[in-house]
Amino acid sequence: PAVLREASKFFQVMTEGKYVRIMVPLGEMRLEITPQQGKSRTTDVLSRGTAEQLYLSMRLAFVREYAKHAGPLPLVVDDIFVNFDPGRAKAAMKILGEIAQTHQVLVFTCHPHVTQWFQETLPGVPIRPIPKSA
Repeated sequence: PAVLREASKFFQVMTEGKYVRIMVPLGEMRLEITPQQGKSRTTDVLSRGTAEQLYLSMRLAFVREYAKHAGPLPLVVDDIFVNFDPGRAKAAMKILGEIAQTHQVLVFTCHPHVTQWFQETLPGVPIRPIPKSA
């Protein structure tokens, strides 16, 4: 339940309030999501980007829960914003900024616009470009 509560908060932020809750129906092994308005639905109706935001929310909630019991570990992600629109990507970046208060967070990307979004969303975030090979 704690993971689902935390993941629901992350998912609500990432989807800019469109979805407000993640749950697992009693006795089942699947996720359902609840929109701000309307009834819960299964994850198979989600776009690829929204599904990736759901799974990222779950992963980040597991990271937080694990850290409570074993201590924080570094979090490494690679091009997780590929299917996010700019607004949702920036919302997710704010969450990563929050996670970075207690964890080392390394984000890899080959997309210059993602670097720009980070600079806009989290001013002062250290960005280390990797030199191109000759």
